[in-house]
Amino acid sequence: MEKQVFRCQSCRVKLNIGGMDSLAQPAQTSSGYRHSPTANGALGGSAVDESFIVLDSGTKKAAQGTNKNLEESFVMLAGSVSSLQHAPAHGGTSGIPLQPLDERFAQMAQVFEIASEATKVDQPLCYECLHRVQDEVELSIRQAEQDCKAYQAALARLTQDDTKLYTNEEFVVEVQQAEEVEAAELARVDKLEAELAQAERELSELGASSSELDGLEERYWHDFNDFQLQLRAHIDDRDVLVNKMEHSAAHLKRLQQTNVYHDVFRVWHDGAFGTIGGFRLGRTAETPVEWDEINAAWGQTVLLLKTMAQTCGFTFSSYRLMPMGSYPQIADKRGTHDLYGPVNRVMCAGYDRAMVTFLTCVKEFSDWIITQDSTFEVAYAIEQDKVANLTVRLQFNSDSKWTKALKFMLTNLKYCLNWVIRQQLHMQPLSGSATSVMANTADQLTAAVP
Repeated sequence: MEKQVFRCQSCRVKLNIGGMDSLAQPAQTSSGYRHSPTANGALGGSAVDESFIVLDSGTKKAAQGTNKNLEESFVMLAGSVSSLQHAPAHGGTSGIPLQPLDERFAQMAQVFEIASEATKVDQPLCYECLHRVQDEVELSIRQAEQDCKAYQAALARLTQDDTKLYTNEEFVVEVQQAEEVEAAELARVDKLEAELAQAERELSELGASSSELDGLEERYWHDFNDFQLQLRAHIDDRDVLVNKMEHSAAHLKRLQQTNVYHDVFRVWHDGAFGTIGGFRLGRTAETPVEWDEINAAWGQTVLLLKTMAQTCGFTFSSYRLMPMGSYPQIADKRGTHDLYGPVNRVMCAGYDRAMVTFLTCVKEFSDWIITQDSTFEVAYAIEQDKVANLTVRLQFNSDSKWTKALKFMLTNLKYCLNWVIRQQLHMQPLSGSATSVMANTADQLTAAVP
């Protein structure tokens, strides 16, 4: 069974008051009681120095019929240990009356409550808490003493001031001066109140202005954000247009450097052969080109000369070119001549007449260009049926010389083609790179002729 104990009201440490926590060793009397010597607690040296005794187990069983708690302890109300030791057995007439331990605890609790009300500190306390409370009380006492000394000094000054008495005239003057000061202060208060009211009105006006400015600022930021969005959209549109312009400019540059005549009528060379549109014009013993390819090359050549003449508005004197694919023809006053094979080397007068007629048309066109541009000249001179002293006739001629004569003729056509292109783009001159490309192409074709 847990013992009834007191605890410190500050740190809740268990307290040993008057030996109640440590009972003495059993020293049984003839009546069955045990007692213990006195144990001094936190209130040692007082009347609590009494011995405490408890019932043993046998006596507890005997006390069950009295409706008492079997674990109750008993303390002596008065007397000392010596009187207890000399006391007769329990139940004698001269024995010291005993009280239950619960009543003793109630009495001690009442004592501690009275002490708490008197000292304004919860009781009981342990030694450590007691010293701490004592230090706090001493500090409060010192502060109170200092306050008392300050009050005494103030009281002494007031007493000295009261000893100086004013005359009636001085008192009246002092009163007048005090009234004047009061009036001045009241006027100052009125002025300050007026200034305060003015400041409040100005503050209210400034608050309204601030609210208006806040609204204007909010609208400004809304407009600013809208403008930023529109600006970003315009910038995006501008970037798109700039990209389109750059792409279009690059495409235009490519178109300016590109000419349909060069793409359709590509005059070039392949070894000993002059080529147009990829078709070889002529044949040698080492490379017997098929007549179908030669016919296609003649068709492209006739078409090129006729196209250049029409572009420049030039009309041949008495000849008419009829490009008809791989079956081109040339007409003059004497009739129409076929410019396609196959033909026999011996029986090829008509074929030779057609080639000579075409060479004459090339000479007429180049001579007309010279009349238009005195700086123009062809690579190889044309005289009747010869170009660079090589005849274009096939009859009684070798294949290699005939092929070289046709290659010279294509070279002259290339020069004419470059001049036509420059004239066609006269209002929009070719860029330096395009002009240099055409000049280099003609020079390379001329240099390729052995």
